[in-house]
Amino acid sequence: MISTLLGSCVSVCLHDPVRCISGMNHFMLPGKISESDIYSDKSAKFGITAINYLIHQILELGAKREDLTSSIYGGGHILENEMNMFTVPVENIRLAKVLLELEDIPIVDLDVGHNYTRKLYMEVRNGRIHLEKSTREDFIKKIALRDREFATNRFAKNGKN
Repeated sequence: MISTLLGSCVSVCLHDPVRCISGMNHFMLPGKISESDIYSDKSAKFGITAINYLIHQILELGAKREDLTSSIYGGGHILENEMNMFTVPVENIRLAKVLLELEDIPIVDLDVGHNYTRKLYMEVRNGRIHLEKSTREDFIKKIALRDREFATNRFAKNGKN
């Protein structure tokens, strides 16, 4: 699984090491603790929905709640004027911590805040996370290069067939 976190986005990763089941989400806004956000919203853009959905799905796959561990990544402050106590990144991080605490799922790794973006790679069978951090400018250049290489390789293959 791969998640690219720009700015205020946060990812929560869950892992059951006994059954080798893992999952990861990615959300943009905290959402509200209301019945409509939790049960009716099908969009994972809200943390309240995305985290509850991830927990539900991983348990449906056979994970056991008592064996789950979690990690939280993201919530970077990319814009300088964004760095204060009451911003979307801060609220996203706070929501993830609170929900995992309420669900009694221990947080074993936390890499949040600061002024860089993150790209996560999760090895699903063992729950290992590979984390790349960079400034926004570096990140955009790196992704653009990867996209160009992919397009070049893809079109070159299609042109030969």
